[in-house]
Amino acid sequence: MCWITRQSASTLRVTHAVRKEGDDIHEGALVCPERLCQREYPIIDGIPIILANPASWAENQLPYVLRRDDLTTFTQSILGDLAGAGSPFDRERGNNGIYAHAHWALEDPAYLQLFRAARALLTHPPSGLWLDIGCSTGRGTFELANITSELAAGIDLNFSMLRLAESIRRTGRARYARRRVGLAFDFVDDPVPPFDARNISFWCADVSTIPFAAGTFSGALSMNMLDCVPQPLQLLCETGRVLQPGAEAVLATPFDWAAGATEAAAWLGGHGQRAPHQGSSLAELRRVLSPDCQAGLDTGLFIEAEADDIQWRLRTHERAITEYQVYLARLRRKTV
Repeated sequence: MCWITRQSASTLRVTHAVRKEGDDIHEGALVCPERLCQREYPIIDGIPIILANPASWAENQLPYVLRRDDLTTFTQSILGDLAGAGSPFDRERGNNGIYAHAHWALEDPAYLQLFRAARALLTHPPSGLWLDIGCSTGRGTFELANITSELAAGIDLNFSMLRLAESIRRTGRARYARRRVGLAFDFVDDPVPPFDARNISFWCADVSTIPFAAGTFSGALSMNMLDCVPQPLQLLCETGRVLQPGAEAVLATPFDWAAGATEAAAWLGGHGQRAPHQGSSLAELRRVLSPDCQAGLDTGLFIEAEADDIQWRLRTHERAITEYQVYLARLRRKTV
């Protein structure tokens, strides 16, 4: 995505709609109309892929894009056994199942507890156009759309999870493989709560370079994303950029830093136990997001209210659950 398009809010144009159903384009392409850009962005399985370097993304995620979804559960089981533990196929199925279960399990999914705590922290119910940053398998986007009765947009870089979210939007059913133990998976096919599919949209995008113009959104969620990106401060800056002046956002994070996602040098406070905050990510976040921050970085946001120790549980398999204590903050976009 060219910076011209992003800063000038030029509207990408649909140039091809190869496969569509009603107003939904399942396969096609968008193009940047700027004379100095003219870059083409694919729409695959109903998901626009809007990235600064789509070629690099394709190089890394092409296997997930090309993954067949017409195989029986029997054949998928055999392929999983052949691919073996720790294979890309095994990791993809496992991760999708972990987050799909957290978002869509019929028995009070873990995500709803976190979402309810986030909603309670807001000064008023979400309204207008909202953004779900790092939407995963999409439950937050659905919940926002139901509350606002307006468009909610979910963005994530993981195409496999986005395809699951988009499938749920189109079919009204959550279909995924959930690890029982080892290489044994149970195949889930559950109905989801009622929703208006017209008010939900999923985009494949980098949360560190959000492909929407400044001041587009009335509010935003960023749920357990801060410690999963290469540049956490850039995520905060982008969140502030796309919000309207005075808008609210909710940030949730367990500060579970991992070098595979974020280099230690970019962790918020958590990599220097001899630093002023002695390795406290929360203390550093509060400093960066204080109204009068003198850090030389203006995210456009400040912390207005907080909640802590909100439970977030992820089921790995039937005998393993990872439990986090999540920190929540209501952020406010500065008006000047």
